[in-house]
Amino acid sequence: VYRGDFGLDMKLGHGEFSWPTGESYRGQFYRDHRHGLGTYLWPDGSSFTGMFYLSYREGYGTLYQKARLFQGLYKADQRFGPGIETYPDGSQDVGLWFREHLIKLCTEVPSGFSIHNYPEYSGFLTRSPVRISLSGDEKMEWDLNKEQDPFFYDYKRFLLDDDLTLPPQMYIYSTDNSHLPMTCSFRKELDARIFLNDIPPFVEDGEPWFIKNETPLMVKIQKQTYKYR
Repeated sequence: VYRGDFGLDMKLGHGEFSWPTGESYRGQFYRDHRHGLGTYLWPDGSSFTGMFYLSYREGYGTLYQKARLFQGLYKADQRFGPGIETYPDGSQDVGLWFREHLIKLCTEVPSGFSIHNYPEYSGFLTRSPVRISLSGDEKMEWDLNKEQDPFFYDYKRFLLDDDLTLPPQMYIYSTDNSHLPMTCSFRKELDARIFLNDIPPFVEDGEPWFIKNETPLMVKIQKQTYKYR
């Protein structure tokens, strides 16, 4: 059962949807997807309040359960980055999460500190350290030189042209994006609904985002953290 705004015969804007299982969602919709800020409720009283992206938990949110409370960053419906899990006795696990695993525990600092107190980070003061590439995963650039590459030219052009990637108005008869390619134009359209007037994701705004741990998982976590800064 859906109560809310419609557009092009699809759920669009703010609304509320409930399932026969007793689960319900109240918040923002876009093209029939839970997309934007909202709250998802389960019959046992559990709830999630935060950001959704194409019906998946994405960005920061709070998961309320009977035995625990989690506040942190999500990606593709899973914990992915900084978060705090609080237990009934008041104890907390604070650190970096990957799915249900706490992969890096944060340590408590009793007072103020300076980067000079940590020799392992001295390189940040003397040289330009590695920086996250904010646009590397979101952009594909090829040299479309037909004379030098006559056989592969059409394939390159096909992959870079959003109008050729999916049939026209695909969203009208298929809203299941899990098996469809994500075009650049659709990604920008979705991001615009999430970030509104904020700084667009993967656009550097002058703030340095240096990294010390260059392992692939940690780099991805830091990119997600930067995107939803």
